[in-house]
Amino acid sequence: MTIGRRHYLLTAQILISGALLAWLISFTRPGDLVAAARDVSPLALLVTGGMLAICNGLAAFRQSVILRAMGIDVSLPRMLALNWMGLFANNFLPSSVGGDAAIAAVLQRRYRRLGTIVSGLLINRIFGLVGLMIVLLILFIVVDLGPLQVLVNRVIVWSVALLLLAVLAGIGLILLMRGRNRLSRLLMACLEKLQAMGVTALSLGRTSFGIFLLSIGIMLLSGSAVGLLGRWQYPPSGLWTTATIILMLQLVQLIPISFNGIGVAESVTAYCLTRIGWPLHEAVLFGLLLRGISIALSLPGVLGYFFAPPKTAPAEAIPTDTL
Repeated sequence: MTIGRRHYLLTAQILISGALLAWLISFTRPGDLVAAARDVSPLALLVTGGMLAICNGLAAFRQSVILRAMGIDVSLPRMLALNWMGLFANNFLPSSVGGDAAIAAVLQRRYRRLGTIVSGLLINRIFGLVGLMIVLLILFIVVDLGPLQVLVNRVIVWSVALLLLAVLAGIGLILLMRGRNRLSRLLMACLEKLQAMGVTALSLGRTSFGIFLLSIGIMLLSGSAVGLLGRWQYPPSGLWTTATIILMLQLVQLIPISFNGIGVAESVTAYCLTRIGWPLHEAVLFGLLLRGISIALSLPGVLGYFFAPPKTAPAEAIPTDTL
C-alpha cells in the first residue's frame, strides 16, 4: 500500500470514528448523558484505572519473562516503561499493533536481534489471546447473558467454522502450489516461522504454564475492573455479565473499520448493554468512560520514549540475531 493510500485510509478511519461517536451521542439525549456523567463517582474511576494499571504492569512482567527466557536480557523497569510506551502507541497510532512495533524498534536498537524480539512479542500476544479465549469460554458457560446469549452462540459457531475453513483453505493452497511460485514460498516461510514460534513457546517448559496462568489472571482482573465500574454506574447490572460483554468486545477493536476501533467499540457496547436492560444514555456513557480511562492510562507512556536507548547499540549488546 502506497503512502498516499495509507493517508486516505487513515483519514477515512478517523472520519468514520468521528461520525460514529457523533451519531451515538446525538442518538442519546445529551441532557441525560450529561446528568449521568455528573453522577459518576471519581473513586470508581480511580479504582478502575488502578486495577487496569496493575493489569498493564502484569502484562509487562509477562513480556519480560518471555523475552528473558529467549535470551533478551531486558529488565522489568525497562519493560514497564516500554509497555506503557506501547500502550500509548496503541491509543494514538492507527493500528492495534502499533505498540508492539514501537517496542520492537526500541529493543532492536539495543539488542540487534529483531527475529527473536518479534517472535517474543508475538508469543506474548498469543498467550494474551489464549488467556482471553479461555476466560470467555468459562464466562459463556457460567454467566447468563439473557437476550444476548443466542446471538453470542451464533457468533461463536460461525467464528469457529470460518476459522477452520480458513485453516483448511490455507493448508490446501500451500499443498497445491508448493514450490511453484513466490506466493507458495512465502506461505511456506510463514508456516515454518509459526512452527518455530510454537516450538519456542513449548520450550519454555514450566515457565510457559506460569505465563498461561498469568494471562488468565490478567483477563480476570481486567474483567473485574470494568464489571465493578459497571456496578458503580448502573447498580442493577451484573458484575460478570458486564465483564463478559466488555471482554468479548476487545476483539471488536481489531476490526480495521475505524481509528483503533473508536466509535465501533462504543456503538457495539451500547447495543449489547441496552439488550440486557441498561438505559441507552448509561450504556453510551459507560463505553465513553472506558475509552477515556484507556487513553488517560496510556498518557504516561510518553515518558517511555525517554527510556529508549540510543540508536547505536552499546558494546555489551548481544550479537546480531541469526534466526
